[in-house]
Amino acid sequence: MKVLIVLLTVWVGIGSAAELQRNLTTDKSDAGEKRVALVIGNAAYKSGPLVNPVNDARAITKRLRSLGFDVVLRENLKQREIGGVYREFRSKITPGGVALVFYAGHGVQFKGQNYFPATDADISSEEDVPLQSLNLGNLLDNMEEAKAGVSLVFLDACRDNPFARRFRSSSRGLAKVEAASGTLIHYATRPGSVASDGEGQNGTYTEALLAQMNEAGVPVELMLKRVANDVVAKTKGKQEPWVEGSLRGDFYFRTAVGATSGAAPQLVVPVDMTAVEISFWESIKSSTDAEDFQAYLDKYPGGQFVALAERRLKKKPAKVEQPAVNPETSAVPGNIIKDCTECPDMVILPTGIAMGKTEVTQGQWRSVMGNNPSNFSQCGDDCPVEQVSWEDTQEYIRGLNAKTKKVYRLPSESEWETACRAGGRHDYCGGDNLDRVAWTGSLFGGTHPVAGKQPNAWGLYDMTGNVWEWMEDCWEGNCRVRVRRGGSSNMKPQFARAAYRSREGIAIRDSDIGFRLVRMLP
Repeated sequence: MKVLIVLLTVWVGIGSAAELQRNLTTDKSDAGEKRVALVIGNAAYKSGPLVNPVNDARAITKRLRSLGFDVVLRENLKQREIGGVYREFRSKITPGGVALVFYAGHGVQFKGQNYFPATDADISSEEDVPLQSLNLGNLLDNMEEAKAGVSLVFLDACRDNPFARRFRSSSRGLAKVEAASGTLIHYATRPGSVASDGEGQNGTYTEALLAQMNEAGVPVELMLKRVANDVVAKTKGKQEPWVEGSLRGDFYFRTAVGATSGAAPQLVVPVDMTAVEISFWESIKSSTDAEDFQAYLDKYPGGQFVALAERRLKKKPAKVEQPAVNPETSAVPGNIIKDCTECPDMVILPTGIAMGKTEVTQGQWRSVMGNNPSNFSQCGDDCPVEQVSWEDTQEYIRGLNAKTKKVYRLPSESEWETACRAGGRHDYCGGDNLDRVAWTGSLFGGTHPVAGKQPNAWGLYDMTGNVWEWMEDCWEGNCRVRVRRGGSSNMKPQFARAAYRSREGIAIRDSDIGFRLVRMLP
């Protein structure tokens, strides 16, 4: 399995815990592969010296070596060293192995490309940047050409451009890089924004990264959500890490049983939620008998609803069936947030965000915008709003944020696909049987009321079919065109697959395009 992750900052039957453990599968073809890392910290610039990047590089190097990485460390990279860095790092990558890049320092963009200037760079104009800088694109090409099985790049490089006064353009931060299939790109802050150098021993982003990287049994995507939440909290929302792309499998720095120095990497395929477990939970979730929830815990000690079952065991029987509303202090996966009567139901996900239980409905749109633009308005308030452009969704989000004083936004592709798959590897969002999970294939059938089909394992409805869903992501670097996912009720089944991607201009309105929201947690 080939997985490229770029970070710039099954069936399981009812049985015992031992039986569940035997059903956990590891991709043996990738076990025991060599881990290699390139770590660079640039601080001693002629223009705009920084405080923390060298400290960041040293701390990351120490942590990676404890996790089994062979680390190539470079501090205050000079122009003459750039070519050697490309060659040395590429020569160490083995086909199918793990390749990681961490960079801390200044980062600038020029003609849509991201560059990391050498500390002795003497840049008098934009045209000097490619000649005196490390090129992110070259690093990505080297990893791909070396056929790394897992490639990771953490980039804490979005500080203010010290050469900006010499440039014709006024772009700040880094340019957005469109992730190829099987790729994650993680920025220390949103593309075009500026990150903090930090006030302590390490930069704000690197400090959060170090704290999360050593946690055992945490897949990298969940780790990144936790990093983002830490950074947002520490900067009071001024800096928010940003992720692009999606993975085909889960990567763990440490497996659940821990890892020692020099341990081999493992790609872990998570246990799928099964129809049996879903059926079991659905049959007891409204029960007032504590023994039902204890029976679930006995059958599924590693199940998806363990936290909910344990909470309900502690509650009074009369309240067992009531979900927690606005669980701001205890973000338990599966709980529902509802910030106002007309607001969308938001399901707390294991990834550390809340996502709309359904697509935004016509009624929910009207409560904020005062109108209903939908072509299929006769379908009713419980049907998804459609005939809304990407730009229209931003107006709605601004209105909802003002109304609730919370932070809502569109999901990234990575967030959407992770939520769609919900720990499984199904063809569609929620299963392999399209008819059970989606309204689709009816050319002139219009839309349907939300939540009319089977939800996926995380309790999300209609992620496949009904209407396409707008993503936050730009398409191939062009932000006048945005990604849409999930297919619609007038699409053929092949367009409804979990991995299928499509695009549309930001001003286009169509009766088969709607949207779903993400809400940030405290």
